[in-house]
Amino acid sequence: MTLVKRSTVFLFVTLGLLALLATAFYLLGAEGVVNSYILNLRLKKLLTFGIVAVIASFATFSFQAVTGNRFLTPSVLGLESFYVLMQSLFLAIFWRWSQGVAPRSVTEFFIVMGLQCGFFLLLQPVIKRLLGKGLGLILLICMTLGTFFRSLSTFLQVLMDPNEYDKLQSRLFASLQNANQEVLYLVLALTLVLCLVLYRKGKVLDVFYLGKDNARLLGIQVEKEQQVILWLVVILVAASTALVGPMSFLGFILVNLTYQLVKDYRHQTLFLVGSLLGYVILLVAQTVVERVFNFNVSIATMIELGGGIFFFYLLYKERRTL
Repeated sequence: MTLVKRSTVFLFVTLGLLALLATAFYLLGAEGVVNSYILNLRLKKLLTFGIVAVIASFATFSFQAVTGNRFLTPSVLGLESFYVLMQSLFLAIFWRWSQGVAPRSVTEFFIVMGLQCGFFLLLQPVIKRLLGKGLGLILLICMTLGTFFRSLSTFLQVLMDPNEYDKLQSRLFASLQNANQEVLYLVLALTLVLCLVLYRKGKVLDVFYLGKDNARLLGIQVEKEQQVILWLVVILVAASTALVGPMSFLGFILVNLTYQLVKDYRHQTLFLVGSLLGYVILLVAQTVVERVFNFNVSIATMIELGGGIFFFYLLYKERRTL
């Protein structure tokens, strides 16, 4: 049995206590007693926080292990840019045909997920051909496509009338407040299954940090494992994006904070600590949005601002170590 460091156990217990206290405060608040309707809504929000945190942790840690870079997140694959393009196309072309009605539904969830996975499927011939040469060129292609999708989205947004554009903005910013509740339990089941697979592949991900050649010497089928893990990451990111919208910086923040706090290379430990840390971050941020800013600031804005500052801090720290 693999032993866990005492410092990691202490950190996990501390985060667990913080999560329990923050959960109790969010559920009950200053009033102490709430009716069943409000309690049910808040419980669903808490479940959404947990799902998004787990997906961000597992997907980002796995992606960084495969790419060998701690500054990259799955957003470089272009899935979130493709999501923005899909929403822009829908509201620019089909929204007026639907008489302004565009409710979140199970059908929309499957369409969004299917299109994002379909986009990655179209890249498979290129990915299979280039995996033996390294992931650098694949990531460059995906980043180029992401830039192309963002340019098309901007062009469509310029052509929209103000009502369409306003409707689009409400969908392009991640919102835990307006998550697609109809698919919440479906996403929960999907997340548990895929994250269990990634958790069991934790030791394979540990070996990836030794380099591709060393991984082959240790009996790892590198290209096959890379392709499987990338597919798991893509499906998780697609599910999270379809549920709450794009959250590029969340994974970056929580995994790099976890690297700072946990002096352990084992991904099975990192997955758990990162998920709990992500849940605490989302819960505290949403509590501040609701009870301090009175919904005048979105949680996506807070995460993007904090993530940008943290990114430049890490770059500065990395530069000083060179």
